[in-house]
Parts: sequence; structure tokens; C-alpha cells
Amino acid sequence: MFNFNQPISRIGTHAEKYELRKTVFGTEDVLPMWVADMDLPTPPFVLNAIKSRLNHSLLGYTHTPDSLYEAIINWQKQHDYQVDQSHIVFTHNVANGFFMAVSALTRPGASIVVQLPIYPPFLAAPKLHDRKLIETPLQLIDNRYEIDFEAFEKAIVDNSVKLFLFCNPQNPSGRVWRLEELQKLANICLKHKVIIVSDEIHSDMVYAPNKHIPIASLSEEIANITVTLNSPGKTFNLGGLQIGYAIIANPKLKEQYLKVCQQNAIDSLNLFAQTALSAAYTTQGQQWRDELLNHFTQNIDLLETFFAKEFPKVKVMRPEASYLVWLDFREMFSSHQALKDWLIHTAKLGLNDGQTFGGESHAGTGFMRINLAVAKMELEKALRQMKQAKHFLPA
Repeated sequence: MFNFNQPISRIGTHAEKYELRKTVFGTEDVLPMWVADMDLPTPPFVLNAIKSRLNHSLLGYTHTPDSLYEAIINWQKQHDYQVDQSHIVFTHNVANGFFMAVSALTRPGASIVVQLPIYPPFLAAPKLHDRKLIETPLQLIDNRYEIDFEAFEKAIVDNSVKLFLFCNPQNPSGRVWRLEELQKLANICLKHKVIIVSDEIHSDMVYAPNKHIPIASLSEEIANITVTLNSPGKTFNLGGLQIGYAIIANPKLKEQYLKVCQQNAIDSLNLFAQTALSAAYTTQGQQWRDELLNHFTQNIDLLETFFAKEFPKVKVMRPEASYLVWLDFREMFSSHQALKDWLIHTAKLGLNDGQTFGGESHAGTGFMRINLAVAKMELEKALRQMKQAKHFLPA
């Protein structure tokens, strides 16, 4: 059994979510629950593997062993995803994985489609590479996001879209896409020769009875238009080690992708990233992940119960995957700025600003994303602060 309820201070460790409070929120006097990493310990068996490697006093250049590929191949089998070693390309994280995909698989001026609300770097990548960003908002129906397939296809046709940046499971909502939804999306992309770049970094943290389905696993035909991006970084709290990989079955797409990786000298992992991935992607890693999901479930239950009692106007979108929860405050505040001011200056909480996920369509206005990868007492502290701030809500 692993202990997920022992708070660990990150002050003095240069943790991004603490060090950037002043920059992001204008004050350091907030409890930060925004950056998507855990205020929970990295698994002991991963730390022990790194410590063991440090017993060897030489940390020179390291060749990528076949065992690293085998760890990824075996890990992906739990998702019924058959991966060949020749399909794997290493990146330094999932974000630079899709930044390089944009550069490798499209030309300047090309149109790239995303579904809103979405992880903010998805919005930045096309623009930073002189590509055209095409936004297609998801439909919010009964506090659940659904895909408007007709609007999605129309956006592709009207804008001659070349590439689709896809989030599976979805971030920020934690939505797990169903087989029939994935098949419809893939068929539209096949029909119009659109390449799919699928960010699947949250795929290991799916709550039963939901099941993650890698979109590339649907068929050989779909695999040939797909770049799958993944990492143990989220599941095992390894973000600081810069670990990522792409799975690309189509030799032509892989050649284009690998060329950009090599141009930027990003096609291998550092020594400790290799060590951590090999230790995480094991049977022990699966056991740890399962216990972690039980902890997250308890935190999500606590959050839902709290809002139902104290702030019934706030809609909690229960995630089907991940430790991130999307909160809808629109019935409680007349403006997004009023919501931000109340959270930061009265409740003294630092959450992810929903507007950063919404693009020009403003799909995130009135929403916030909260990170529940914390010890129970830390979550209880955040909820106490919010309850105390209830007395200072704007009339």
C-alpha cells in the first residue's frame, strides 16, 4: 500500500506552481492548484531506480537500450494497442512532441483544427509556426462535452485543414472518448486526408467503467494517419525529467517527424528519463497507478460533495480520466473577472484560468480548472478557504 495523504512541502525546490504565483496571480498569497503535476511523491520504486543508477559514478552519454522500447510496447498493450519498436520516436515531453508535429507535417499557412476548450499549448503551437488555427468548440450538453461532428467536418472542408490536434482523454474536462466517437472522428479525417496528432498523456488515469482507446488502435488505415504522443510524466509525476515519445506507424510520416526531431537534436531521452520510464512501466507501476486512482476518486467525491452543499450553483464536471476537474462558475458570477478576483483575493486559491483554454471562441469563460493531485488535508484546506470566502461573494 502506498501513502498519498502525507503532505510534502515543495517550497525551495523551484516548483513551477509555487515559484510563478506572483507572475500568474499577482500575489504569492494563494494556495496553488493549477500546474498539472502532483503535490504527491513520485513512486518509491522509480526513485529507488534513479538512486541505484547514481551508485555508478559515471553519468556520461547513454545509448537507448532495446529494453526501453520494450517497456513502452508492453505498457501500451493494456490499451490493446500493438506497437512496433520501429514506430517509436523519443521526444522531451508531449508538448514539444506536438510542436514538432506541426512543424514536420504541415507547411507555413496550413490550417490546423482543435476542439475547444483545450490545453493552451494546442492554441499556441499553430500560431508560433505561422499556421492558421481553426477552432471548433465542443458542445456542452447536461454538463458533459460532446462533439459536433457536422461542425467539425465543415471546419475541415471550409478551411482545407491538414492536421488535427486531438486530446484523448480530453483536457481540461477529463472526458474519455467512446469507440463510436473516435471512429466518427477518424473517418472524417480519413475522408479529407487530415493527419491526427493525438495527445494521450492522461490515458493511464482512466476511471472504471471508462476505457481508454488509442485512436491509432482502431485500424491500420487510421494508424497510418496518426501520430500518438504519450509519456509517463503525468501518471508517475515525472514532469521535471522531460520524458515523451511519439508512436508513428506510417514510415513516411515518421521520416518527416524524425527529421525535425533530429534538426532540433531531440530524438533520445536523458539517462534519468530512461531509468524512470523503465521503472514506471512495470507491473509495480500498474499497481501504484491503481491505488493512485483510488486516492483521486476520494478527492473528487469530496469536491463534489462540498460544492453540492456550499455552492450548488457551481457545476462540477466529474472527470472520466485524470486528476484535473473542470468547474463551471457561470451561474455564480456575472463576469469572468469577478470570478478571478474572488478566487485569488478572497478565497486565496490559484486555479487554472478557464479563459486560457477557450481561444477566440471564449469557450472557457466562467470556468476554472482545479488540480486534485494533493493530499486530502491539502484539498480540505482549499475547500475551507473557499467556504470562508463565501461570506464575501459579490451581491
